[in-house]
Amino acid sequence: MKRQLFLPLALVVVVPVFSLQDNSAGQSKKSQTQDIDPLALQVLKAATDPIRDAKTYSFRAFVGTEQLGTNGQVITLFHVSDVTVQRPDKLHLDFAGQGQKVQFYFNAGLAALYAPSEKLYSSLSAKATIDAELEDLAKRKVPVPVKNFLQSDPYKSLTQNLRSAYVIGMVKIFDQPVHHLAFTEPGAEWQLWVIGGDNPRVRRLQVIDRSEAYQPRVTVDFLDWNLKATPAADLFTFNKPADAREVPILGVATPTIQQSGGK
Repeated sequence: MKRQLFLPLALVVVVPVFSLQDNSAGQSKKSQTQDIDPLALQVLKAATDPIRDAKTYSFRAFVGTEQLGTNGQVITLFHVSDVTVQRPDKLHLDFAGQGQKVQFYFNAGLAALYAPSEKLYSSLSAKATIDAELEDLAKRKVPVPVKNFLQSDPYKSLTQNLRSAYVIGMVKIFDQPVHHLAFTEPGAEWQLWVIGGDNPRVRRLQVIDRSEAYQPRVTVDFLDWNLKATPAADLFTFNKPADAREVPILGVATPTIQQSGGK
């Protein structure tokens, strides 16, 4: 049987819900009422500007995405991604979730996927920079749950089409005090939980896709932020093992979730 390497839904660093509206189409429709609390934007900016200013950084993302089962029930799938970014044109991602583990390499327009356990790889066409590659993926409607936090200006990408922004208040996530924020934009609503203090950082993001009838949500827990990462020089370049085999990509792996009866 000819082998193919799946491009995991979460690896293609996006769910349509999670593009958090980069396009400018909505910019001309300013007739929509806006309700923006400046404090919500202030907290968001405090948490995202350090990411913008970091030359090289890394984080772990624990992602839960909702999919429809064959009986119409909403099922939650989970994966973990370890992400390393070196601006403007280098990205490495280790993905572990449904099926095989996959590594994604992006270096100045050269990209590859590699499944180390099976020693399968695929070469990809790619743009020259991370921003350009993410824009191209969005145009092709390829989903990236952490997309906004890979772009050169996360704050700008998150606020372009906001209709509302609110401060919910201080809450706790596993005994960690966080600022809870809520936002809406055309077709989606999202919440953000931000750790404050001298080292502000994003802790959790949840997005609900209002454009789908079943309104799926994506939840991302951000862990192990390192805004001064020092990755090995070869982390972003795929060096093909001598015994690795090249295979075609089967496209974005959107699973069909079969469900059996409980008789």
